[in-house]
Amino acid sequence: MSDENTFQPVYLKDRNFTESGYERQLKQSSLANVAVRSNYNALSLKENKGNIALEIQDDLGMPVNYVRIKALEDSIRKDIISDKNSLHRAITPLLILVQICALLPVQGIRGQNTSYLVFNWFSWIMSYSIILVCSSLLMILLIVFNLYRNGLTYEITGDLVFYGGTLINYMVFIHLAREWPKVMEKWELMEREMKQYGYPPNMAFKIKMLTCIIMLLSIIEHLASILTGVLKAIHCSPDGLDIFRLYILTSLETVFTFIDYSFVVAIILKFFNCLYSFAWNFMDLLIIVLACALTDKFKQLNQKLDSVLPSMYWRKSRETYNVLASLTHDFDEFLSPLILLSFGHNLYFICLQLLNSLKPMHSSWEALCFAFLFTYLVGRTCVVSLYVASINDQSKKPKTVLFSVPAECYGVEVERFLMQVTADELSFTGCNFFSVTRTFMLTVAGTIVTYEIVLIQFNNVASEIPDQNNTFANYCPKLL
Repeated sequence: MSDENTFQPVYLKDRNFTESGYERQLKQSSLANVAVRSNYNALSLKENKGNIALEIQDDLGMPVNYVRIKALEDSIRKDIISDKNSLHRAITPLLILVQICALLPVQGIRGQNTSYLVFNWFSWIMSYSIILVCSSLLMILLIVFNLYRNGLTYEITGDLVFYGGTLINYMVFIHLAREWPKVMEKWELMEREMKQYGYPPNMAFKIKMLTCIIMLLSIIEHLASILTGVLKAIHCSPDGLDIFRLYILTSLETVFTFIDYSFVVAIILKFFNCLYSFAWNFMDLLIIVLACALTDKFKQLNQKLDSVLPSMYWRKSRETYNVLASLTHDFDEFLSPLILLSFGHNLYFICLQLLNSLKPMHSSWEALCFAFLFTYLVGRTCVVSLYVASINDQSKKPKTVLFSVPAECYGVEVERFLMQVTADELSFTGCNFFSVTRTFMLTVAGTIVTYEIVLIQFNNVASEIPDQNNTFANYCPKLL
């Protein structure tokens, strides 16, 4: 019987990324050679001058200091410079912008490889994140108190969803920061095992372009929302005075209901509000970039499969597919809370914009801002869906090649490869509530269309009933 039948595929989840290369080499050799397995003794702890020294024995029975080998390997690894198109280095500019908004508080993002990544609860970036978390929590408490005093209203519900989602967003990113060094270490191991495929061309340039485009659109979106608030403030001020004050009172009515208006407090709150708004865009951008990087690795494998391959290469291709499949499951477990939050937030605010369309608009600028905001929300949701769904599309492409393998090349490895590609559903999910595929986009679109039809019918009924309270003047705050 050949070694092919006894070969076991390599899964990333079964890897121990904290062990040294020497120990891993001994473990691998022990699986292939019974004699070496008998020489590979259990790890022994030995007290040496008050310190615990971990020792193993080599094939000759000589003790080897595990701690010294591990330290040597770590020092060598820190000197390795990752390729500029590796994910760790390509995503660095995006992570710098993300940390400006106090998201993903992990250190070492500018390091030359993933060994510099570390999460520390007492770092300055973590302190910055805690400040933003506390400020959003304070806003939620004020909104809940206002809800208790005035009851549930349309504006209070929107503020509660925005600031509550922001708090959850920051908590999720803190969780991601704790797992980020381990996840990126797994990704770097996958890149080394796929070294013969090379790095995706122009990966760094692609990530920079995606970051620039989405950030430019998010800046325009934020300016459009500010312009909408200013236009409302102008209508609330007949003489054209105190427009900035009225704009702040309109957009931050929850805070200034309890305290007197202050210019300094208004500037600080608007700064935090800008960070919260950009945090939602960075959430979608991070999902897009990671999905794009994983899709490119599947594309590299599919391009190799398009050529006629010898029978020995099918096993290596299947092993590579196993590595990518395992990494997809790891990334799904890592990103699923963020994906669920992203789609929930986008779907809610798309419905909210549809509800805002029923309100009268007092100028063409206000109508133009509304059209851009709604288009941007729908477009961003579609882009996130398409990039994430491309993982599932690329993971199914080997099936076409495997079905067309000639009879003389068909074997056990091809059959196993085909069975895995056909049976395994590789995609990102929202905490396993839904899988993001192309059919999922149709489900979301159907939900939005159904909601719009209900709103139109409700508006037709409500228009027949006179409502003296549904005037724009009621949205204008009183001057303090």
